[in-house]
Amino acid sequence: MPVLPVSSVFRTLASGTLTVLLAAACNQPTDDAQAREFSSAKKREPARVLVQPLERREMVRRLETTTRVESESQVQVFPRAAGVVVELFVEEGQSVSAGEVLARLDDRDVLLRLQDARSSLNEARANGPKLSLATRESQARVESAQGAAQQAERDHERNVALSKGGPDAPGLVSGRDLDASLATRDRARADFGAALLAFERAKVEEKNGEHAVARAEVAVARLELELSFTSIRAPVAGVVAERSIKLGDTVSNAAAAFTLTDLSRLRAVFYRPQREFELFVGALGSAGDSAARAEATLTATAEALPGKSFAGQIQRVAPTIDPASGNFRVTARLESEMRPGAAGLLPGMLVRLEIITERRPNALVAPKRALKREGDRSTLQLVVNGVAKTVEVTEGFSDDAWVEVAARRGEALEAGALVIVVGNRDLEDGAEVLATDATGAALGAATADESK
Repeated sequence: MPVLPVSSVFRTLASGTLTVLLAAACNQPTDDAQAREFSSAKKREPARVLVQPLERREMVRRLETTTRVESESQVQVFPRAAGVVVELFVEEGQSVSAGEVLARLDDRDVLLRLQDARSSLNEARANGPKLSLATRESQARVESAQGAAQQAERDHERNVALSKGGPDAPGLVSGRDLDASLATRDRARADFGAALLAFERAKVEEKNGEHAVARAEVAVARLELELSFTSIRAPVAGVVAERSIKLGDTVSNAAAAFTLTDLSRLRAVFYRPQREFELFVGALGSAGDSAARAEATLTATAEALPGKSFAGQIQRVAPTIDPASGNFRVTARLESEMRPGAAGLLPGMLVRLEIITERRPNALVAPKRALKREGDRSTLQLVVNGVAKTVEVTEGFSDDAWVEVAARRGEALEAGALVIVVGNRDLEDGAEVLATDATGAALGAATADESK
């Protein structure tokens, strides 16, 4: 094969390259036109969005908090006397009635002292008739002495009259007899005075006897009360939540022996920030405002009781704010009927409270994911005749999936209007859209045709 000169090879390569470049230059306008045509077709295609209709639903103002269950009547029972525990009658979990004996202390010493006090009382009572008889005897002696004194007085006055004779007649009573009657009168007076003193003394002794009986009765009553203290009794009806003593223990009033709780009267006490004070006071209403009270409802749930909920009712709201925390105290009653074989709320159990302070039964709501927030501004994008329309709204009550909305600036929102929930992130107002539901089906053939 003959070899070409180098200069011939370079001329051949240059000629081929030029041909390729000319062909590329001739084909360039055709490619740009196709790109512009494709871009124009892409811009005209409507955005595919997922929509849901606005609805009318009941919306509520719901607050949540956690707290522990308390019993409205939970007391610690302290022994009223010191002593050794000799009997126990109840155990933890047992129901007791008010006044029921829970335990008994050693009472032998008190019983002996009570027996001695009762003997003293019987003696004092037996001494009463004797003193009463002595008083009546003294009174009889007083009456006798009084009669004798009166007779001696009359005899002496008569002797005085007889001792006085006239100028021509001597007296019938001598001076010696007159002195004797005077002495008799004086003795009778003295005896009467002594009898009076004896009578007064008898009355005092009788009164002292009555006081002795009263003192003996008080001593007996005190020891009977002390004896009753050796029996530890339930001050209220309830369930034994804790027994802190055992047989043989020496107890005193320094430590509680039992803890009783009433499982039928449970409550929840929780605290809320002061900005919510008006909500609770308004929901609770006045004492006679039953309609306002009906709006405020409360439900309690506990992890220890899965699948169960317990109704409650707000009873009272503290009228003061704690200056340290800025919170106020709310007390609610919980309904938890204890039935055999059924678990219920117990004091100390942790519960989650859901409080509804207001209800709006016919609120216009939108899906939460349809809402767009920019600062203080909230908007929805509706589909109107295949075009996206932005509406500024005011938010109201909300739950996990829905939020109450109301149009601002004179706009109108109605139930059934389609609002974009997916695809509205970068969608401009006025853009053409193809609305689809959750199944992917287009909503409205007319709208789809117009978008094409």
